[in-house]
Amino acid sequence: MTTTEPSKKQSYFEARAAKEAAAKQNTNFGKACSWIVDNQEGWTLALLALIHGYDRLVAGGTSSFVHLQHKIPGDSEGRYCCGLTDIYFILHWTVIFTYIRVVVMNRLLEPFARWYGVKSARKQTRFGEQGWLAIYYTISNSVGLYVMYNGPHWMNSRSFWEGYPEGHRQMSALMKTYYLVQMGFWLQQIFVLLVEERRKDFGVMFTHHIVTCNLLGMSLYMNFTRVGNVILCCMDSSDIFLSGTKCLRYLKMDKLSVTTFVVFIFSWIYTRHYLYIKIMLSLIYESRLYIPYDMWIPEKNAYFTWKVQWTFVALLAILQLLIIYWFALVLRIVYRIVFLGNLEDNRSDSEDDGEDEEKDMLENSINSDKVQAIKNKNKKKAE
Repeated sequence: MTTTEPSKKQSYFEARAAKEAAAKQNTNFGKACSWIVDNQEGWTLALLALIHGYDRLVAGGTSSFVHLQHKIPGDSEGRYCCGLTDIYFILHWTVIFTYIRVVVMNRLLEPFARWYGVKSARKQTRFGEQGWLAIYYTISNSVGLYVMYNGPHWMNSRSFWEGYPEGHRQMSALMKTYYLVQMGFWLQQIFVLLVEERRKDFGVMFTHHIVTCNLLGMSLYMNFTRVGNVILCCMDSSDIFLSGTKCLRYLKMDKLSVTTFVVFIFSWIYTRHYLYIKIMLSLIYESRLYIPYDMWIPEKNAYFTWKVQWTFVALLAILQLLIIYWFALVLRIVYRIVFLGNLEDNRSDSEDDGEDEEKDMLENSINSDKVQAIKNKNKKKAE
């Protein structure tokens, strides 16, 4: 005997999240965040006009915001070192990424999703977010691999440490630009977390971004950009397939999303676990073969002591724990779908993506007929 299902009531967690969101909107901070988010294109464009106007009209085309600084005098290769004024260049790129992100999402990706037939406004927004990340990671990973291929550290972990600090403090214009732009991107990611809709994984993501920015800043200042370049490439490569798979699922390109998901799994394991841990071991053991004693000589740009070494190890270990945590979530969802047929998700829309994005990404990566049969069987039992 079948009965008409009652309308779905709001859960305790949904009600609490809605109440917290409403309360936040009524605070001065919440109103400021809303204004910042709603007017990103306008105020970022105004800031960029101000920065470039200052560069041209006041600084004569030499502003630290727009141009690389600290070129090494007399260097035959025209290389650069790092300096405190590099922060202005980084902040400039933080503003640039804020502008590019909102324009690409609002004027390109979300309209495309609507044209393609994505009905839900929330899914259109998520498609825009993931599409932007897929574009960025594709470009940054390509540039990073090019930098690595043309440097001494291509497939050579020994060069992370050999000869330090000479040869390490000098950076090509491309290497320095790549590194500072990456720092600008991750600062912009922190900005996005703070001003946009708060999600359930805020704490984990915020920890990840803070640790990443610390690693980038320390490695730049202490002249370990070669190993930093390799780690960035390891992290970016699997993110291309993760964001790409989510986009394909929003567009209901199920067969293609299965392929990209499989590539994502293997690339994640290889780059974020195997290669990443090899880099950590190189830092722990191999570094001491080429830098056998502590160096803290600021006038020679040498900053490698056991405290520095183990600070890097600790920060990299925190990132690895977060990566293991995320991969465990993916494997848990795969297990639930394949063996239990349990697709229920109790997370609130206001806390997360509005639906289980991982479930949405993975559901068609297995035999969907089997899953549907299990769901129907469970439904009949419930009736």
